[in-house]
Amino acid sequence: MHGARAVPSVPALDVAPPWGTRVRYARRMPFRSALRALNDPNSVAHGVVSTGVVAALALIDPRRLTVGQRAIYRLANAGLAAWVVGISFRSADPSGSIPPMGRAALVAGMGGATLGFAEAGEAVDARVHDAIARAGAAHPRRWLAAGGAILALGSWGLGRALDTPEDTPEPEEVVVDLPEDIRTLAAHLLSATDDFGAPELRTQLADARRLVFDDSDDEFWPDAQLAVSDDLPKAVPSNATFPVVGRFHAFNDLTFDVRLMVTDGVLTSIVVEEGADWAAEQRDAWYESGRHLGELGNWPVPGDLALFVETREGLRPIGV
Repeated sequence: MHGARAVPSVPALDVAPPWGTRVRYARRMPFRSALRALNDPNSVAHGVVSTGVVAALALIDPRRLTVGQRAIYRLANAGLAAWVVGISFRSADPSGSIPPMGRAALVAGMGGATLGFAEAGEAVDARVHDAIARAGAAHPRRWLAAGGAILALGSWGLGRALDTPEDTPEPEEVVVDLPEDIRTLAAHLLSATDDFGAPELRTQLADARRLVFDDSDDEFWPDAQLAVSDDLPKAVPSNATFPVVGRFHAFNDLTFDVRLMVTDGVLTSIVVEEGADWAAEQRDAWYESGRHLGELGNWPVPGDLALFVETREGLRPIGV
C-alpha cells in the first residue's frame, strides 16, 4: 500500500509476545515530552527541577565529606552549571549562530570553571554557614538551601519573563494533511506482518493526518504526531511500540531506527531514533558533540530500510 514493497509475513510464534520484556511501550512518548520540557529553560518543569537540585546541593556541608564524596559533590555542581549553560542556547541563540562545537566548548568551559573555583566557593559557603549559625539559627543548612532555592527560582522566573513577552500567544496544535512520504514509510513497516494489530493500524494510517503546532517553523525533525478518527478499529496491544523496526544508515554508517508508536490502540506517531545497536561510547560521543536527529534533513525512503522484528533474542532481520 502507498508504494511499499511486499515483505514476508512475520511468523507469530517466533516473536516475543506483546507483553514481553523486549517490547518498548508507548509510555516513552510522555517520557520524551517530559525530557524536552526539562531541557527547555523557560518551562515550569525546568524551573522546579533546577531549583530543587540547587536546594539539595546547598543542604550538603562539603566540610563533612570525604575526599571521594567531595569530588562527587564538585562534579555535581559542575554538571549543573554546564547543563544550565547548555540548554540556555535554546533561548539565547535560537538561530544556531554558534556552531555545535562552539556550544560544546562553552559548556565544557563552564563545567571546568565551576570545578576550578570549587574550593573558593566552598570557603564562601563555610563562612556564610558559620555566620548564620552565630546569628542563632538552629539549622543553617536549611537557611542556605532556602536562600539558594529563592535565588534559583528568581533567576529562572526573570529569564522566562525576558524570553517570553506577555503578548506572545501560546502555540496551538492544528491538524494538517499527512505528507505522503511519511505515510508511505509507516505503511512499509505495517506491511511486514499481520500480527500486533497491523491490519487495524493500516486502516488508521489510511485516514491519518498530522498534528503540528501553528508556530512551528520549517526545520526538519523526525517525529510526526498523528491524528486518527475515533470510530476506526483499535489495535491490540493497545499501548506499545510496534515491533517491526526499519533501520537505515547515515553520517558515516551510523544506524538509525524508524519506529511506530501506538497509544490506546491508535497509531499516534512515527519517529526516527538513534540505532538500538549503538554502543554507549557512540551515544555519548553523539550527544557530547551537540549533534541531533534534525541533521538527517529528510525522512528515509522505504528502499533505504532493512526491516527487523523484536524477538526474545533481540532484533531479528525479517525473512531470516
